[in-house]
Amino acid sequence: MFRSTAITFASLASLAFGTHAHAEDKPAETPVATIVTIKTPPGITRPMLDGGFKQAVPVYENIPGLIRKYFIVNGDSFGGMYLWKSRALAEAWFNDAWRAKAKATYGSEAQLTYFDAPVQIDNSGK
Repeated sequence: MFRSTAITFASLASLAFGTHAHAEDKPAETPVATIVTIKTPPGITRPMLDGGFKQAVPVYENIPGLIRKYFIVNGDSFGGMYLWKSRALAEAWFNDAWRAKAKATYGSEAQLTYFDAPVQIDNSGK
């Protein structure tokens, strides 16, 4: 099993060889990425979701610790991908009140997954 893990890490490193990835000094707290998905309620169309996303932008522009958010949609669900300065700040936003409001608003539980995000790459300036 150790050999398999070593091969996986070597494979990841070889994929990055020759790219312009840039790792900065490790911050005091590791950034955290979260993915949230919620089942789209019956009768909610894609244009309705897109309109709701646009209306929500000012709220997300002012959340402490939120670095970036992407509104996401797939066939039967919607949600967001987030990058936070720390897990504590993400957990402060995704608290019990947030979960209860999401369930009351959309009729189903939000699915939330946390990931450490020690390195990010931003190619948007190229």
